[in-house]
Amino acid sequence: MGYWLKRDKSDLHEMLNELSDVFAPIEVPADFAAQERDIVMREYETRMIGNPDAQAIEAMNAFLYAGNALAASVIGTTENIAALSYDEARALHAATHQPDRARLIVIGDVSERQVRHAMGVSGWPDMAADRPEVALPTFRLAESDTTTLQYPDRDAAPRLIWRRAVTLPAPVEFDLLEARTALLRDILSTNLAGGLAGPLRFNAAIARSFDVQIWPVAEDTIEISFTATPDRGVSLAELQVAFEANLAEAASAGIPEGTYSRVLNRFDGFWPDWDDESETARWMTDYVLDRVSTLRDPLSLRGLRRLRHGLALETTNALLCQLAEEGRTAVAFIGPEDTFE
Repeated sequence: MGYWLKRDKSDLHEMLNELSDVFAPIEVPADFAAQERDIVMREYETRMIGNPDAQAIEAMNAFLYAGNALAASVIGTTENIAALSYDEARALHAATHQPDRARLIVIGDVSERQVRHAMGVSGWPDMAADRPEVALPTFRLAESDTTTLQYPDRDAAPRLIWRRAVTLPAPVEFDLLEARTALLRDILSTNLAGGLAGPLRFNAAIARSFDVQIWPVAEDTIEISFTATPDRGVSLAELQVAFEANLAEAASAGIPEGTYSRVLNRFDGFWPDWDDESETARWMTDYVLDRVSTLRDPLSLRGLRRLRHGLALETTNALLCQLAEEGRTAVAFIGPEDTFE
């Protein structure tokens, strides 16, 4: 859960006072709480009902990450929402909204000394005091398996969602793994040798369009997703077979040195221009927020700048081989049923 306030730095004390109110026990009329529950129900209807993509993602998460927190639906079901009670909401708030378990992030032209002073005046806990450790939830990927989900919709454009999660042979520092997976994603998205755009779009007209994403789930687990619309006369099953075959072929042949070097040379957009203070400050803001939200400590500026040295053709090819091998795979077909096979 996150809360944001934005004002002039002269209002820092007032902002912290207001922000500290989130830790106070919830006290609202019961009918107001019931109205909020109805709003959640309407949000569920907007997000999920008649939205096969959202339904597919929920089902795929439940399969891919069975036994882990990531498998759980964030919004739940209509039955879950209807069963929500005011007392349960208050109990959850009391259990989770504890100042000594919070991370305070201050962004702007303000010194650490000013922040400490404002925190003291506002009654916030001492930043130097001992705090309970907030550990990452235990994560372990279930054994390799595959599921295929079908969402027939005669009015929908046919599309394929293909996702696979794999466990790495050894854990890798999270920021480095994120950079490595992003580089591999960029390579696979290209029309260069080793990429997928050539064999799937320009050479064989199998996919009309596609998107590849690869990211770390944990230090020893990564996921690849492939979403695509088939070209004319190509079924979703044929699109899946072609994608898997080309992914395996790219892994077997290896990413050519020329492709790797060319993509790496334009990979600088993954990080900011470190010599541009304003751009770096904006990038660091997003980066720190992202790391705190995943219960990880952000690297220092120096540590981030050294990550580029951990990008190599060998490690890129190793990741590709691991993604092409068996993992936990979920496939979803969406569209008219006669386009599935």
